[in-house]
Amino acid sequence: MGGIGLLFYGANWAIFINNRIPGRKWVSMVPPLGGLLISLAFLLFIPAPWKWLALLGLTDPVFPLILYSLIVPHPAGNKPDDADNKDKDDENGENREDK
Repeated sequence: MGGIGLLFYGANWAIFINNRIPGRKWVSMVPPLGGLLISLAFLLFIPAPWKWLALLGLTDPVFPLILYSLIVPHPAGNKPDDADNKDKDDENGENREDK
């Protein structure tokens, strides 16, 4: 379990570093799975005084990015009001497409 977690963990860091190169864009198909598996392996298979090492799983680059996406507001162009205004009738009750 820890070995698979390390594989995903390393792949996530490789993708994160590769996306810093201009013109390249990769997406991870198993976002936080590496860090979670590493944390579980430390919690389940390591003796009690060393269980704090499970926090190393939180260094997976996906966890800070998830927090960032929850805190930072989305761009102004993605307002849900824009979609509602497209199909509404005008002042005379006629549909815009019929004109």
